[in-house]
Amino acid sequence: MSINSEELELERIKVLVVDDHTLFSEGTVSLLRVEPRILVVGIAKNGIECMSFINKTRVDVVLLDINLPDICGIDMIDEIKMVQPGVKILMLTGQDPKGYVTKSVRKGANGFLLKNCLAEEMIEAILIVYNGGSVYYHKKSEYFTKSENFNFKLTGNSEVLRELLTYKENEIMELVSKGLRNKEIAAALGIKVRTVEFHVSNILFKLGVSKRFEAILQWVNVDKQILY
Repeated sequence: MSINSEELELERIKVLVVDDHTLFSEGTVSLLRVEPRILVVGIAKNGIECMSFINKTRVDVVLLDINLPDICGIDMIDEIKMVQPGVKILMLTGQDPKGYVTKSVRKGANGFLLKNCLAEEMIEAILIVYNGGSVYYHKKSEYFTKSENFNFKLTGNSEVLRELLTYKENEIMELVSKGLRNKEIAAALGIKVRTVEFHVSNILFKLGVSKRFEAILQWVNVDKQILY
């Protein structure tokens, strides 16, 4: 189903929602309409509708349900990327994602969201993946073991770490490395505590660690004194 709009040609992030639950997909469209940087250009209820849309319309980000009626969403990733290699894909699920996340990432997914996430978390995730980042929200420690953590081996070189993180994650990591807690970071940046938690969770995943102090140890030079 295409969504008509006079603003389709504006430079906004074009999102396609692929989900067979009408209440969820239409609710998602309504929630995303409040964000001026995002434009939902269509809704697909199955894999066939998804590929029909992908073949006709340029899309920046696909919100892709794992459990579609005609195909597993994970198997759709390759098909979508073959037609539009640059498209970003955020996987969606309403259940425990353990077992799905690793497969999705290896197929080329750019992130993973639970369907019960907040509207602001979904918007933030879309903005992050559109700008080249990745999102695996929330509480990744519940979904990954160390062996599944994609073997991130970092040297402690701050320049390498900065390239791995998004601009906002770099900004937050700088404050984390100074010993600020989530509430203090939120106050300093003028954002919500939950948004800080969201970014910190992604930072820990990307650095392959489970604790803040471990992230700090990788962030700073070995000869720098850390107060935490």
